[in-house]
Amino acid sequence: MALEGTLHDFALADILQLIALQKKTGLLTLRGPADTVILGFDGGLLVSAESQARRIDTRLGTLLVKTRSLSPESLARALEIQGQTLQRLGFILLRNGFCDADQLRAGLDAQVRKIAYGLFRWTDGDYVFDPQEKIDYDREYVHPIQVESLLMEGARMIDEWPIIQKVVRSPELVFQRVPVGQRVEPAEELDDVEEIAEPAGSRARERRDGPIRVSRPEWAVYELVDGRRSVGDIVDRTFLSEFEGSKAFFDLLSRGLVEEARRTGVVDETGVSSVEVPVVRPSRLVPSALGIILATLLGAAFLLQHRNALNAFTVPGRRVAAVAGFQKAISLSRLRKLSEAIDAYYLTQGRFPDSPEAIVQAGLLGPEEILDPRGRAYRYILQGETGKYYLAGFGAEGKTDTDLFFAHAAVGGMTGSESYSGGKKEIILIQ
Repeated sequence: MALEGTLHDFALADILQLIALQKKTGLLTLRGPADTVILGFDGGLLVSAESQARRIDTRLGTLLVKTRSLSPESLARALEIQGQTLQRLGFILLRNGFCDADQLRAGLDAQVRKIAYGLFRWTDGDYVFDPQEKIDYDREYVHPIQVESLLMEGARMIDEWPIIQKVVRSPELVFQRVPVGQRVEPAEELDDVEEIAEPAGSRARERRDGPIRVSRPEWAVYELVDGRRSVGDIVDRTFLSEFEGSKAFFDLLSRGLVEEARRTGVVDETGVSSVEVPVVRPSRLVPSALGIILATLLGAAFLLQHRNALNAFTVPGRRVAAVAGFQKAISLSRLRKLSEAIDAYYLTQGRFPDSPEAIVQAGLLGPEEILDPRGRAYRYILQGETGKYYLAGFGAEGKTDTDLFFAHAAVGGMTGSESYSGGKKEIILIQ
């Protein structure tokens, strides 16, 4: 029996969570007004993705060429060999030395993520999940993606995308670098990335020595910014998704490392619109600084406008419903994992743990896996005399959410469980 319906009745986050929790293998087909996407799952992990509308743009060979990991001539030769032998493209590329294994893995991962992340912006469509015994994919070079990581990235994307789009308004925009007195370089570790500072912090940064360390996505974009390439062209030349690339531009703008260039509208012999690149002179430094300060103040005013009781045009200071839905899906997935870990602890130790921290100490889960998406500890109630324990999660306001409530009991040395749902969302078994 296949799982099918519409995204109005069953949200994408719920569908993905259901497939992951039940470790299903099969194909999930989603049909929207402008595209049909097929996702492949193996044991609840995402292993493949295909878009019919963007079939050419998202093909592995096209991605490798755009990211300069493969030459057009090598791709043409590889496709010719594939037509003769029907071998996998990745196998042909490696066997003939057209690209290396790391480039192939990065290309395959980007191919799946670019398509999957685009689904989180869908508001309408139908879906059907077809269970299968086995999914055909390149097991040696494809790294399966956990659904929970997709949900977390999807929630972040929906939350931040409206703000990013106000600045990075179109993929046709062109940006240029802003001259700075320090070297810009990629950070080796995520913790080494310099925080995006306010104007006062930026001035303090200019007075000290040392490079400006940016994130890897920012660096991938910054390297290609030349005042001529558009946002869309630069993102296509990286392994970043549309959201990741746009956010990298947004962060670089916030750091004052790039600025929007003005098109002249003149098309050169290559067919590319030329761009007027302003020359930065010392006399323009003060107006430029004032412009950055003004932009920052306007941004702060927009973000804080919902706190102004006299503002008649306030945008409500609340998260959209889709974000709450994604976070609930993530929380439910973590509660399931925590419950399974508690059961495993019981089976190996002969008793329930005194607290979720004991699960971490036993090496069954990581420290972050016993917390909800907002960093709060789940409520764990142990009734030793009855051999039962309860787990409860919380909503955005910090109150217990009846959709996130579990009761487990030890029965004859094994564990039985019940889940209670006070709302419409329930765990449904796919037959």
